[in-house]
Amino acid sequence: MNENLSVTALGKSVWRDFLRARRALYIYELSFKLIEAWLLVPAVAVFLAAILAGSGHVAVSNQDILAFLLTPLGLLYAALFGVVAVALLLFEQAGVMVLAALCGPSERPPFRKMLRAFFGKLMRIFQLGALQAALLAVVLAPFALLAFLTCRIFLSEFDIYFYLKERPPAFWWAASIGGLMLLAALALTTALYVRWSLALPILVFENRFSRAALRASNERVRGSAWRIGVVLVAWLAGVVLLGVVLEAGFRLLAAAILSNAGERPIALIVLLLIAQGGLVASLTFMLVVGFGLLTRRLYLIRSEQLGMFPQGGWEAVPDSEKSISPFNWRLVAWLCLPLFLLAPLALWGTLSRYAQERPPVQVTAHRGHARAAPENTLSAMRKAIESGADYAEMDVQLTADGKVVLLHDSDLKRVAGDPRRLEEVSFDEVRRLDVGSWFDPAFAGERVPTLTEVIDMCRGKIRLNIELKFFGPDRRLVKEVVDIVRQQQFESDCLITSLNYDALVEVKKREPRLRTGVIVAHALGDINLLEVDALSVRADFLTDQLMHSAHRDGKEVHVWTVNEARQMFALMKRGVDNIITSDPDLAVQVRDEWANLSGTERMVLASRLLLGLDP
Repeated sequence: MNENLSVTALGKSVWRDFLRARRALYIYELSFKLIEAWLLVPAVAVFLAAILAGSGHVAVSNQDILAFLLTPLGLLYAALFGVVAVALLLFEQAGVMVLAALCGPSERPPFRKMLRAFFGKLMRIFQLGALQAALLAVVLAPFALLAFLTCRIFLSEFDIYFYLKERPPAFWWAASIGGLMLLAALALTTALYVRWSLALPILVFENRFSRAALRASNERVRGSAWRIGVVLVAWLAGVVLLGVVLEAGFRLLAAAILSNAGERPIALIVLLLIAQGGLVASLTFMLVVGFGLLTRRLYLIRSEQLGMFPQGGWEAVPDSEKSISPFNWRLVAWLCLPLFLLAPLALWGTLSRYAQERPPVQVTAHRGHARAAPENTLSAMRKAIESGADYAEMDVQLTADGKVVLLHDSDLKRVAGDPRRLEEVSFDEVRRLDVGSWFDPAFAGERVPTLTEVIDMCRGKIRLNIELKFFGPDRRLVKEVVDIVRQQQFESDCLITSLNYDALVEVKKREPRLRTGVIVAHALGDINLLEVDALSVRADFLTDQLMHSAHRDGKEVHVWTVNEARQMFALMKRGVDNIITSDPDLAVQVRDEWANLSGTERMVLASRLLLGLDP
């Protein structure tokens, strides 16, 4: 035990620990990951879903989510989510450390003894996770408050899209302050993690309670915090960097193999998918096991340096006298192994569905053709028609005198240079503003159109996705839009969407023939329970489970805002119904190319996307 914190000595010690316990660690990690994926995470998800169900409402926007999280039930949800996330990490790390302590060079893996030691400390480990999550929330709360105040002070005078586009001095002040706060929060979080880094092995090997373990960790780290922090952060950065390099090399190799594999490279695709899964699993194993072994060895070295020896020697683990259920860990591992081996076949079975024929995906031009003309103008709608898109999406609001016009932002600053909010300006005043010059001088003189004008121009040429925009408590917009659509007899050619679910409920009550769609950027709860005809989902929020559930319930799935060919192909192969894009020309081209592919070609293309390759 005469070791120091030098990188070379530490690396040799950790490597010896790994070699001695590698067999047990392989089985343990495989079993833990499968149990976590198949039992623990689903069980926690069901429990948290029950809490959300008790709230009586599904939150589908940032404002809704924030409002829910500030309620007692929302705070309980957030607390449980944080505690469970931290506790799962601690459980996994504790198992790695105990196995490293118990395994001899030639002994059979002592899973039974490990389970006694592990389950004997289960509740204390959970308490440690809860305490760490609570302390972290308290420490980071002032940063969240400062971020909120920064936005209110610097970015609240005009609509946020004005600041993102024009980037005035106020934007850079807010960005600078936000960047400094982020760095400070990261530095403080890292410092806390280093101070707490030895708490878990102290709890497990010295039979301490959670608060005592945190205090002891802080004392034991003092004097070597920088070295311990550098070691742990360097390991994390090293594994991430290795992963980036290996993934890039794998993509190059896979692209070369597939380009020379002929027309039906099914066997090669399966092997490549298995290899990719093995690569990801190996990197995850390195990260988790490496952290556990490093933390345990740092605990041993620092305790030895300070003369703090647990009774029974370094390899002793307090053994619980309590009997545990007859639980054969190796049997669990063997039962889980088929699931791991069958995963590639299940993946290939999923992949084969992409060869099936489906109705062609529809294309929606976002705010009209926003790349070819000023957004939300008649020119943008005209360009959307010329692109061959199926829908043109637009944002509608009310002027001060109740006229329904097209405008995305809460004010006119970005598109017309007028700082007033739309609700403060009459239609005649709005009509005099130029909303085209900001985009290109060629569109000088472009005016804000009314919903009626857009319907007249688009009738029979393109359908409309009419998004209701609310920036205050006034709900007259719903009645006015429904009345216009009904008067224009345009019910079958439009979809009414909004972030505000209550407004969509009112739309249905006023006109049951109208189709509605809720816009989802983030969500808490099962959004499939919402009584709408379509889910308009942000691209990175969409999951296969969400999409399949929506289709099972008869809902369409629209995805926004997608402007890259690779992502368009990926969404088409997944089976979405509608792609909302600012580049409808590209989307129509990609759709036509996808429609002309054979079943085998679609499967190969889907495989390339899964492997991270370009279409």
